[in-house]
Amino acid sequence: MGIKEKAKELAKVILEQDKVCIITHCDADGITGAAIAKKFLEEAGIKYELQVAKYLDLSFLDKNKFFWLIDLGNGAIEEIVRRKINCVITDHHYSNGYYELSLNPFNFGIDGETHVSASALVYLVAKEYYRNADLAIVGAIGDLQDLKYSKLVGINREILMESNIKVKKDIRIYGRDKPLFQMLAYATNPFIPGLFKKERNAIAFLKEIGVDYKKKWMECSKEEKRGILSAVIKRLLDCGFSYNYISRIFGEVYELDGNDVRKFSTLLNSMAKYGYGKEAIEACFNKNFQEKLLEIHKKRLKNYMEFAKRRLEEYNTFFFFHAESYISDTMLGTVAGMLLKEEDFPSPIIAFTENEKGIKVSARAPYSLANKGLNLSTAIKKIASKLGGEGGGHRCAAGAIIPKGKEKDFLRFFDAELKYQLTL
Repeated sequence: MGIKEKAKELAKVILEQDKVCIITHCDADGITGAAIAKKFLEEAGIKYELQVAKYLDLSFLDKNKFFWLIDLGNGAIEEIVRRKINCVITDHHYSNGYYELSLNPFNFGIDGETHVSASALVYLVAKEYYRNADLAIVGAIGDLQDLKYSKLVGINREILMESNIKVKKDIRIYGRDKPLFQMLAYATNPFIPGLFKKERNAIAFLKEIGVDYKKKWMECSKEEKRGILSAVIKRLLDCGFSYNYISRIFGEVYELDGNDVRKFSTLLNSMAKYGYGKEAIEACFNKNFQEKLLEIHKKRLKNYMEFAKRRLEEYNTFFFFHAESYISDTMLGTVAGMLLKEEDFPSPIIAFTENEKGIKVSARAPYSLANKGLNLSTAIKKIASKLGGEGGGHRCAAGAIIPKGKEKDFLRFFDAELKYQLTL
């Protein structure tokens, strides 16, 4: 049985229910997945409850209810099976466990990090009853599934072809609808040395190549775009960046109704992270996107980044910082990821912050280490379990919850695990 046949099987199971409790992860992928699931259940006339969660709280899972877990659940399959929880799982993260009603892409030889997002999995389940390929792609872009290859691939690609989203070859820097100097100054993937968060430097850079810094990228001529790209690439090469890193700057970009899909996914992500998950789901069907909330997100993120930089320390084979409780657990991974890119660290970053369950851990690593054997998901899950916690994720992005006071032990174990993985 292939993944699409399995998706149809799970759809039938869901349609047999009188009521479904949707629990989804509080990020863009989880939000769009929940939006598709919500409409699917409404079209089928099935009652539902909806919860947007930072993590799966197993104590909430009542054996007398039926759950649809979206973008979470794979890290708790053993407990779900042991407790005999009635649920369907559409989670693209890797799991060692097996559950009959889980649409786990890895069980079908499909890479859940790059080839299919959680929202895409939900789309596969719902598509015969409710089709919204656009939202599935917004979720995939929000999960950065286009990052590794500078385009969407696999099942994501198939769904893209079914959507209304337009594909263009262009510069892949976020902010193409903003003045050029701001686009370059706040680019993070890749970030541009000497220009990052330095608007004056970005203005001088553009003046030097004879381009009006107030122009927007979409307003530039082909010659101007070529000149900007050449100058940016030269700067990156002069700073010693690899070809693979530089290649991210150009590739596919995705637009829906003339708007950048990544911008929409960023808005949904920020709404969810700040506790507006249900509003974010409604925003999937409402074009009044509340841009003001995005500005609040940017200001908070700026403060978080400055705080993280002050706290950053080196630990043998990696870097780490402890945010105490200043950085929220929902934003910790975002900050760690941005810090990794901004400083172009060749080694992983571990970040800690306090929450109501103990210590939230976020780990981020450059893709180059995955090619050398690094798998943060297995490392973090193994260490968290050893310390009485739980964790998981992807090869280059993972997270965990561990007991308070175990941070030093975590660092020590991670150092050993990192050395082990990279010397196999």
